[in-house]
Amino acid sequence: MEEATAMTIPSELQGVLISTADTLGGSVRFEGTRVPVRALLDALICGRSIDYFLAAYPGVTREQAIAVIRWEQNQARTVLGVELVA
Repeated sequence: MEEATAMTIPSELQGVLISTADTLGGSVRFEGTRVPVRALLDALICGRSIDYFLAAYPGVTREQAIAVIRWEQNQARTVLGVELVA
């Protein structure tokens, strides 16, 4: 059986996301919850709104969700050479 390991959280998302080997197999989740960040990304990819996601996972704050989205956008902007979002 493979041992779970914690993932490294980018410094911009410290305090927003967390990963510990003993919770959800080390999956990255919103701090203070058991909600994996992939739930937000999957919801958005499927065309769901942030409001839909927040209603489904009330433990996650709007600020946490927006921080993840902003970070994702900035990753794409960095790769594409486009000005970063503040």
